[in-house]
Amino acid sequence: MLTVLHDGPTRYSTLHHTVSQISPFTVHARTLTDTLNHLCAEGLVKHHHDTDSADYRLTTGGEELVDLLAQIRRWSRQHRTSGTAQPPTQ
Repeated sequence: MLTVLHDGPTRYSTLHHTVSQISPFTVHARTLTDTLNHLCAEGLVKHHHDTDSADYRLTTGGEELVDLLAQIRRWSRQHRTSGTAQPPTQ
């Protein structure tokens, strides 16, 4: 959801459609609403509305988090070893 919002302000219906398309699981409207409310409460997403429309957008903190997660993803790809993961030795 954060990566979808990283592309810019997004209306609820578009967000629901896009997240549903990329998720391997069914995304129920209630789950999306609860998640958006949680992200808003944590200060990562802002619900912006005016007289004509409403949308969701990342806050500065949300943008920073998405950038950090992208760095972690790049690091993970660079340091991934081939084969299957082995359990830690004791």
